[in-house]
Amino acid sequence: MRHAETFLANIRDHAAGLASDRAERQRRRNLDPTDYHALRDIGLHLATVPVCYGGMWESPTCSMRTLCDAYRSLAAGDPSLALASSMHAAVLAHWRDPAPPASGADAWAAQRREVFATVLDGAWWGTIISEPGSGGDIANTKAAVRHDGASWRLTGEKHFGTGSGASSYVLTAGVPEGAQEPRFCFLDVRNVPWDGSQGMTLIAEWDGHGMAATNSHGFAFRDYPATPLAWPGSWRDLSDAVGGGSGIVYTAVIVGVVEAAMDYMRGHLARRGQPDSLRFFDKVEWVAAYREAWLLQQAFEAALRAFEQTGQARQETALAKANIAILAESVLIRLCRIAGGGVFGRHSPLGFWFEDVRALGFLRPPWAIASDRLFDLSWRDGAAG
Repeated sequence: MRHAETFLANIRDHAAGLASDRAERQRRRNLDPTDYHALRDIGLHLATVPVCYGGMWESPTCSMRTLCDAYRSLAAGDPSLALASSMHAAVLAHWRDPAPPASGADAWAAQRREVFATVLDGAWWGTIISEPGSGGDIANTKAAVRHDGASWRLTGEKHFGTGSGASSYVLTAGVPEGAQEPRFCFLDVRNVPWDGSQGMTLIAEWDGHGMAATNSHGFAFRDYPATPLAWPGSWRDLSDAVGGGSGIVYTAVIVGVVEAAMDYMRGHLARRGQPDSLRFFDKVEWVAAYREAWLLQQAFEAALRAFEQTGQARQETALAKANIAILAESVLIRLCRIAGGGVFGRHSPLGFWFEDVRALGFLRPPWAIASDRLFDLSWRDGAAG
């Protein structure tokens, strides 16, 4: 990635500043859009835009590690901000790397130019794909998109609009009239009121449970203008073509939280005159956390190396995400046990981090779908093990 060292140094400096205000930030229940302005000043919004369109992204082999390191560092300062803004990179991965079938190459190239031009103009992208009752499965989409002359219109309920209020455009899905399968679309939500007057109604404000300040609101859309993705194949084909490039980014956020928690616990024990005076149980728990944190980092490293070697890591990312989700939760449980009842006080970051890392197992795809995918992958293409 171009100017990677300077870019990462700026991200780390910014993350350190966020961490210095950690106690206040962990109490927040709303995303502050001005935080996105600071990330834009650093250039994070351009890190996933190809160089040929004016961004910093060169290729998965050259740039994926830098992008993930950026979000990994940012998560140590503010996990909610890191996760919410990582949706920008996850969504843009759909246009960034996949090569479409020749039949739709021209239309896809034109849409890529339009999408990346919005980012150069300062736009942030987000997502609002999931629907109540769908189980997180895009195939269960009920929202409808209809062709209305020269435009498309979306009608239906959506939840988990992560980054609401800070995102300019959001990726979603709807079923076209007469079709059996949904189609990816994106919505322009800039300066649109949430009172239904322009077809977008806030129906479930994010309550701050889990990743507390992500503004993952729920909305109802009625005849809302939508733009179908120009990809000529199905949404499944496009998701496969992304090759793990979206999932690895928010996995990096959880890795960053675990690293911050381990560093915090080392300092916490040192301030208490430990670790030499730790009880036997606490020593066992610390060693287990240390071991699991190492395994977590190896899983993440394996996925990054796969990107660097082949440009795609669909299988490795799926395996890394599932294993890291389990390991991260286990590490934080152990650290909380060592710290004791104080983790329930808001002066300790550990209880907040525990809720943060649990989010990975429920992000797209959720556990049931991820398990089905891993089962399929385990029987094809010389799967690991």
